[in-house]
Amino acid sequence: MTFQYPDPENPGDDFASQQFSRAHKAFGAKNPEELFGESPTSPAPWPRAARQKRRGSFDQGRVDAALRNPVLSEVDPRNLHATQPSITRAGVDYYLGDEYQETGTTFADQDQAGNRFPVVYSREDGQNLALSGHHRAAAALLRGETLRAIHIEGPWGPERGRG
Repeated sequence: MTFQYPDPENPGDDFASQQFSRAHKAFGAKNPEELFGESPTSPAPWPRAARQKRRGSFDQGRVDAALRNPVLSEVDPRNLHATQPSITRAGVDYYLGDEYQETGTTFADQDQAGNRFPVVYSREDGQNLALSGHHRAAAALLRGETLRAIHIEGPWGPERGRG
């Protein structure tokens, strides 16, 4: 079965639209309070990916190859599945500011290749897994812009279905 993201212009009222209502409402809001209120943390505005980052939810070999030779694409930040449960206001505020655009220095984990750019893995079932860059994706969402990310298309990983 292939997952179908709700139409951002006419989301409807089905279960999928309800799951993405926070992301759609935040798109272009410009204000972090749309996601955080007064809290320093918030659940990610997208539904959780079915299997998170565990083995089998994506093809790690394809991800490793893409990290060695990154090519950035534009990705709609409304159409993601989160692989981490929450985001911090400090991280989103950082990416809404100018320092990242000017320096390219990430908010955290600068030494990790997988955090240099956001990574989105589009799986054969139609889900776009945000493997990294959740805070940058949330900032793009609030700005009402696309997310510049390493975009990888591929199957479920080779460990799928194994105990």
